[in-house]
Amino acid sequence: MKRLQLDWVWWIVARGNPLKSAHGDFETRLASARAVAHSPRMIATDIEARLGLTYTFDTLAAIVARAPEAHFVWLMGADNMTGFHHWQNWQGIAHRLPIAVIARPGVGPGARNSPFARRFAKNRIPSAAARTLATTPPPAWTYLAAPLDPSSSTALRAARL
Repeated sequence: MKRLQLDWVWWIVARGNPLKSAHGDFETRLASARAVAHSPRMIATDIEARLGLTYTFDTLAAIVARAPEAHFVWLMGADNMTGFHHWQNWQGIAHRLPIAVIARPGVGPGARNSPFARRFAKNRIPSAAARTLATTPPPAWTYLAAPLDPSSSTALRAARL
């Protein structure tokens, strides 16, 4: 939040992932996200489920339509960046919102050489300028180094049980 100068982070718990056969129980995943969203300005939300949506592009379109004056940034782990080109309308997502890609352990060059990174290479802004991302017209993205936590959401949920 600080590096990107964001006012809020909405942690959108996906209703399901069309690219995965097993998602885990939605209510368990939502409760887990809410339990680890420690900042008062971070909200774990079931908005995608409440809107009856499945695909990220549709969810983002609905959110932007409801708050057209807001400056949204899509936050994505680098582990998702490697397969982002398989998401429905992935280029549309990049054209709808600026994207901040957060480093994840074991991903490294795979993310930076992904089809997304190659396709939008000219739209990448340096991490030193990340504070401007929210007001940069899309397509725009940055790659942020971060402390590398190897924990997966599945492992975190299992530890809480």
